[in-house]
Amino acid sequence: MAQEILVAVIVVVAVLASVWKLMPARRRLRTLLALDAWAARHPRLARWRERSLKPRIARAAGTGCAGCAANVGTRPHPPPR
Repeated sequence: MAQEILVAVIVVVAVLASVWKLMPARRRLRTLLALDAWAARHPRLARWRERSLKPRIARAAGTGCAGCAANVGTRPHPPPR
């Protein structure tokens, strides 16, 4: 019985990890934000929220348009010849 429960737990964890990795970035960010909103309502989770969840949200959100390789600055293009 214990072996079957252990196998079931391992399978569930593997499925959740696979779903998380295959989920689009936008949905992952929304999931993290929803988890953050839920944790904000529970004062006991404040430490976990600050140390684990906030950095993950910042990494998932990215740098925005300023960090894109296509945005090299605001230098004007040279005039056509």
